[in-house]
Amino acid sequence: MIDFLVRLPRSILLAGTAFLLTMAALFRFYVYPGTQVLPLEQTRVYRLVSPSATYLDSATFQLRTGVPVEDTVSIYGDPTAGDERTAVWVEFSSMQTRDDGTRLDYHERRTAFDRRTGLAVACCGEYVDNDTGVRQTGLAFRLPYRAEPRTYEMFDPVLKREAPLRFERAETVEGLTTYRYTYAAGPVKVEDLPDQIPGRSIGLPAWRRVSVARYTEISRTLWVEPESGLTVKILERRRDTLRTPDGVERQTSFQADLVTSSADVASQVAEAAKFRRWILLVRDVVPAAFLVLGGLLVALFLWQRAARLARRLAAAKHQDQVPGHDLANAG
Repeated sequence: MIDFLVRLPRSILLAGTAFLLTMAALFRFYVYPGTQVLPLEQTRVYRLVSPSATYLDSATFQLRTGVPVEDTVSIYGDPTAGDERTAVWVEFSSMQTRDDGTRLDYHERRTAFDRRTGLAVACCGEYVDNDTGVRQTGLAFRLPYRAEPRTYEMFDPVLKREAPLRFERAETVEGLTTYRYTYAAGPVKVEDLPDQIPGRSIGLPAWRRVSVARYTEISRTLWVEPESGLTVKILERRRDTLRTPDGVERQTSFQADLVTSSADVASQVAEAAKFRRWILLVRDVVPAAFLVLGGLLVALFLWQRAARLARRLAAAKHQDQVPGHDLANAG
């Protein structure tokens, strides 16, 4: 075996070394960056639930408390509108009571964003709730790959503005290491109600009908797996109030603490963990393996040269030790 290794052509060793080093560089600097691009295609549905919400019934103007609600968020990609640099996703958010399905809120938006940074861009018919004049800025839907422990600006589709998403600390969610981020914004005026409402519903004389505007304040906490940038859990605290034209807050119209359903948390944790394993394999394990094999071939090449040199020296020494008459006879 040793003799075979010594006789192995140096050209094969050099070619094998070059191939392995090239493959290591290819995985680290080409394949891996190619996985850090947000997809054109997207189909994602998750639910935020609250076991006990408060809302003002728009039919009776009675305040209902302790009502379980569910906010279903659906995100779909529009691949025909995107390209190698930009993706376009559409998001639908529908909140309703879990007992009788009464719709409490609905939002829809279309957003274009940079596929590497996740930052919103203006290019492709964006809108928020049929309003094409809203300027969407900051992170559109999620954090980028390799999220950092720092502050990001993130767009809020309910408030129609960006807010600073601040890193708080690392936390474990179902065995997965995540970064915890949070932001709080509002109260912000989100709409003027189209019709006047009975004064009695907001603590004013019953005979009056008054115009009111709805104000919303939101705080969101996101648990993000940093390698994938995937949000595996959301806690949303939301409070909507009604104010009269004088700016006075008159009534709470909605209040709840909503959190990602346990089933969706488990599903998103599994997806993020799978992506993390793939990234570590492509970025770290495979290139390292190619480098180790390439190093072994280099070591074999050097050992081969040393072995050949040792054989030459041994042959020369043996020749020097042969007596002169033996050399003559040999000649």
